[in-house]
Amino acid sequence: MSLSPIVLSIPIYFVLIGVELLAERWQQTKRYRLADALTNISCGMTSQVAGVFMRIVGVGAYTFVYQEFAILDIRQSWTAGILLFILADLGYYWAHRLSHQINLFWGGHVVHHQSEDYNLSVALRQSSLQSLFTFFVYLPLAVIGFEPVFFVYVSALATLYQFWIHTEFIGKLGPLEWVLNTPSHHRVHHGRNPRYIDKNYAGALIVWDRLFGTFEPETERPVYGITVPLQSWNPIWANVSHYPALWRQVQGTPGLANRLRVIFGRPGWRPAEQGGPLAIPAVDETTHQKYHVAPARGVPGYVLAQYVVLVGVAALFVFTQKNMEPATRYLLALWIAAGVVAGGGLLENRAWAWQLEVPRLLGSLALLVALLWGTAWLPGAAGAGGVAVLASAAWLYKLRPVGATATDAAAGATA
Repeated sequence: MSLSPIVLSIPIYFVLIGVELLAERWQQTKRYRLADALTNISCGMTSQVAGVFMRIVGVGAYTFVYQEFAILDIRQSWTAGILLFILADLGYYWAHRLSHQINLFWGGHVVHHQSEDYNLSVALRQSSLQSLFTFFVYLPLAVIGFEPVFFVYVSALATLYQFWIHTEFIGKLGPLEWVLNTPSHHRVHHGRNPRYIDKNYAGALIVWDRLFGTFEPETERPVYGITVPLQSWNPIWANVSHYPALWRQVQGTPGLANRLRVIFGRPGWRPAEQGGPLAIPAVDETTHQKYHVAPARGVPGYVLAQYVVLVGVAALFVFTQKNMEPATRYLLALWIAAGVVAGGGLLENRAWAWQLEVPRLLGSLALLVALLWGTAWLPGAAGAGGVAVLASAAWLYKLRPVGATATDAAAGATA
């Protein structure tokens, strides 16, 4: 199967993020924070890399159902495409709603809501696990008879639509607000204000929320994020943090029926003997403090430089992984994961991040040599890679904590 429109649109995403950054500087607002934006991009990278391995679950299941149970043979056409877009968007509404209303599923979607900022980089903040929980919602489309490639491309277009609505630079859009999901509607969805929780699940068409009673207009500026903030720049922890908490809650809940409801009920549900469902805490925009860590001097620049390389390698991975040997595919995926974890840890002043970064740099050169071994590219690439690794190592050495350990620096971090 060819690359999806989502992958092909990655360069456009970064161009538009650049435009929004310029607008932010022009207006002298503070809608971007470097650590938060890099974490958003990290989650996007890990989601795309994980998708290489997990796509077999969703697309594989859809293909199996289509081949075995399709009622019709719907040929590709503009008319069929419009119908499929509408049905796929309806499927997205229900998949999205279930992701918020079932605690187990929420762990596969919470990543997208963890950012306490709201800008186009947040659109890239996607879970690596969500498809495992919601793929079944789209299987009726396979039964109807929409072929898998057709479904993948059209549903990708419905997903692409949602990129532009992650911005505060666009206000309300008049009559379009009645039909389309807009930045105003989606800002509500990302708000942690009690009145905004579990509202506006739409993908492209807000009519589903109006029809099924989950619509809420934007009347006050949202406070973004989740009710229990993540307080981390680690993209791997962002993807899995919900499940240790869920497991602890299950262990502390009496009775099998109650435990099952903890897992499959709404997030925050508790039995009456434990006080009942948790109340959604009120939040005040004027007093709310976003998660913040003051990184060591010069570290943000170093991490940003490493991310330029990481994004390039991740894009190369997504575009070329079909031609790779399985071992190469796994090694590159692990290298990308190590890079984003180390970057997040450095921004948090974690001692282990400083310890991880040196072997990661050396591993980068070893991986490059292994990938190009026996090719004409090896001498030049190894030389350039060696220079880059040495320069990075020298830069890192210059930035190392002096007079205090990284652990001491982390102890001074504020949240």
